[in-house]
Amino acid sequence: MLSGMSTMFWLKRRHLRAELNFWLWAAGADLDDARDLSERIYLLYLVALVGGCLVACWLWILGLVTGAATATDSEMVAITADAAMLIAGAVLALPACAAALWSIRAAWRSPWAASAPDASWLAQTPVALPCWNAIELVPRMAARAILAGAAGYLVAAFAACALAGTATLAMCLPFAVTCSCATAAACAASWLIGIVRLRLTAARRLPLTGIVAAVAIALVVCSGMAIPALSHVARDLIAATPTACAAPLGTAAAALLATAATLPAAASLSVSSLTYEAADAQAYAVRRMALYNPKMYRALIKRKAAARRKPLGHMPRIEGTGTVLARSAISLLRRYDTLPQLLAAGAVLAPAGVGLLTGSLAQTSAALGLLGGAAGGRVLGAACWLLFAINCSELPRTLARTFLDDTANRFMRDHLPVSTPKLLTLDALPGLAVAAIASALVCIPIALTAGAAAALGTCASALALDVAFLLCGALDAAERTPGKLRLSCEGALGVTAVASALLAAMLPTAFAPLAFWAAAGIVAFAVLQAL
Repeated sequence: MLSGMSTMFWLKRRHLRAELNFWLWAAGADLDDARDLSERIYLLYLVALVGGCLVACWLWILGLVTGAATATDSEMVAITADAAMLIAGAVLALPACAAALWSIRAAWRSPWAASAPDASWLAQTPVALPCWNAIELVPRMAARAILAGAAGYLVAAFAACALAGTATLAMCLPFAVTCSCATAAACAASWLIGIVRLRLTAARRLPLTGIVAAVAIALVVCSGMAIPALSHVARDLIAATPTACAAPLGTAAAALLATAATLPAAASLSVSSLTYEAADAQAYAVRRMALYNPKMYRALIKRKAAARRKPLGHMPRIEGTGTVLARSAISLLRRYDTLPQLLAAGAVLAPAGVGLLTGSLAQTSAALGLLGGAAGGRVLGAACWLLFAINCSELPRTLARTFLDDTANRFMRDHLPVSTPKLLTLDALPGLAVAAIASALVCIPIALTAGAAAALGTCASALALDVAFLLCGALDAAERTPGKLRLSCEGALGVTAVASALLAAMLPTAFAPLAFWAAAGIVAFAVLQAL
C-alpha cells in the first residue's frame, strides 16, 4: 500500500519548488539562479519580509476584531454579545456548507487532476494508488484546516471580548481547533465522493451528481436551522469547559476516519481513470500571464475548457436571417459559462448605474452637507460607477461575444448575407434578452415602493444601459484605421457614464430614462461610424 512513497514525495517536492519559483519570479528572484551570496541574502530578505508582513497583518486584524467587540454602554454590550454568539454559531455551521459545496464539485468533476505528463509517468512506475491519493489529499486538507482555524480564532476572539472582555489563548483555541477539524472532515468527505465518482461509469455519474446535490441542499438547510443550537455549543467552547473540549477531539477523530476511508476506496481505481481526468499541461506554460495579464489568462483557461466541452443541442432548420439568430441562441446555450457574466451585467452593473448615475447619493449628501452637497454626490456616484464598470469591462464584452466571434472569423463574415448592424442585432438578441430579464427582476421589485410609474422608468433606464453595454462591447470589432477616431470599450463606458449623469442632472426625475437612451444613442452613433 505504501510502495512508491519516495517517488510521490519527490514529485510533490518538484511541484512545490516550481510553485515557489513562480511566485519568487514575481518578486524578482529565482531559486535556480540563487548561487552566489547576494542572491541567497535576497531570498532570506524576501522570506523575512513576507513573514513579517503576515505577522503584522495577523496582529492588525486581531486588533480590529477585538476592538470591534469593545463596548461601553450596557445595552451595546448585550447586543454585541448576542451578535457574537450568533456569528460563532454560523461559523460552526460553515464547515457543513463547505462540505456541501465541495461535494457537489467533487461529484461533478474529479477532486484532483494530475497533469498529463505526471499521469503518464506515474502509470509506468510502481506507485500504489492509495499512496498517490493520500499525498494529494493531505496537503489540501491541511491548508483548508489552517485557514479555517485562523478564521475560527478571530471569531472566538471577537466572542470572548464580547462576553468576558478579554481574549486569551485558552478561550480561543478550542473553538479554532473545532473549526479546523470540522473543515478537514468536510474536505475528506468531499474527497471520498470524488473517489466514488471516479469508480463509476460515465452513465452513472450524472445520477450521482443529482443525489449529492439534493443531499447537499438538505445539509445546508439543516445547518442553517441548527445555528441557534450551535450558538450554545460555541458559548461552551469559548468558555473552555471540560465537556466542550471533547468536541474538537471527536471532530478530529471523524476527520481521520474519513481520511482513512478514502485510501481503501482508491485501491481499486485503475490508472487509466486518473489519466482520463488528467489536466492540461499546456496551461502551466502560460501561468506567468496570471500576474501581469489576469484577464487574458482567465480567458485562455475558459477557452481551453470550452474546447473540451461536448456540444449541446442542434441547429434548427431555418432559412434566411433567422439562421444567424438561431446560431446565436445555440451559441449561448453551448457557452453556458458566460451566463453568470450576462446575469451580472443585467442584475448588478445596470441597476447600480441607474441608481448612481441618476444621483442616488445627491439627496443624502445634500441633507447631511457631505461630499459638496447634491452636486458632489452626483459626481461621486457617477465616478464610483464608472470605476466599477471599467474594472468589470468583461461584462459588456460578454454581451457582444457572438458578434465579436463572427467578425473575427473573416471567412464566415464574408459569407453572411447580412449587414454589420443587422448582424450585431441578431447576434446580440439572446444575450441581451438574458441581461434585460435580469435587470427587470432586480429593478422592478426595488422601484415598486415608489409606484408603478417609477418601476417602469427604472426598468427602461436599466434596459437602456444594457443596450449601451452591448454597443460598448461591439466596439472591439472595429478595425484600426489611421486618422479615424476609434473608441475602446472602456472609453465608450466613460462616454455613457458622463452623458447619462449630465443629462439626468438636467432633466426632471420622471424623464430620467431619456438620459440613458440618449447616451445609448451616442454610443450607437460611434458604433455605426466605427463599423
